Amino acid sequence: MHVDPPPELLIEVDIARSSLDRFSILAAVGVREIWRYDGERVTFHQLQEGSYISIEDSAVLPPMNASQATQFVQRYSRESSLAWKKSLRAWIRSRL
Repeated sequence: MHVDPPPELLIEVDIARSSLDRFSILAAVGVREIWRYDGERVTFHQLQEGSYISIEDSAVLPPMNASQATQFVQRYSRESSLAWKKSLRAWIRSRL
């Protein structure tokens, strides 16, 4: 029987309800990293020894960090979709 590996990255948007109470379930599944947006900022959490610790830099998708992710989320509401996508692509290209 083939078993798929757990996801490397899970993105949670916690506007109406917090996902923090589900972290233990996600740890049991083996999700390596969680990005969580609480309506104001993005935080990154990495699975280490069965529980999640807060981190600034993503191990799954470097060179993204929580501060940069927060900036991109905040800019999304102020810019057109096309302008936002272009700025995100330019940022990614500059890091490759």
